[in-house]
Amino acid sequence: MITASTTDPAVAVHEGGCLCGAVRYRVVGSPLSVSICHCVNCQRNSGSAFSVNCVFPSEALTMTGSPAVYEDRGDTGHIVRRVFCGRCGTPLESRSVYSSPSYAVLKAGTFDDPRGFVPDSEMYCISAMPWWHDRGERKCYERLNITTGG
Repeated sequence: MITASTTDPAVAVHEGGCLCGAVRYRVVGSPLSVSICHCVNCQRNSGSAFSVNCVFPSEALTMTGSPAVYEDRGDTGHIVRRVFCGRCGTPLESRSVYSSPSYAVLKAGTFDDPRGFVPDSEMYCISAMPWWHDRGERKCYERLNITTGG
């Protein structure tokens, strides 16, 4: 496991974990992006209309405990690893093996203090609930907001 650490007090350190406390994580640095995802799989995984995701370089993440992993397939047909607590079921992280393997995508609501993670974009707006209109100034992408290279 890669261990993220810093001795620089100016570098942000964020911690979080699951509902029961069996799985904890720490990320060093600021998120590259905070995005609302409206894809059907995130809707099902979160049990809500969308998921708020914080994107960090994968090497910035350290996770402790024994999280479980469920592999589903995104609309590209490639594997998305859904990391969750096997004890309480809290979804913690999603990692796309194909489109973004070098990024850890953490669920904003699992941070100890999620208030600072303000979404700057929305993805999969094509499958957003018809009653969702609060986009503000955020960019809204029909599907992914990254180039998958394939």
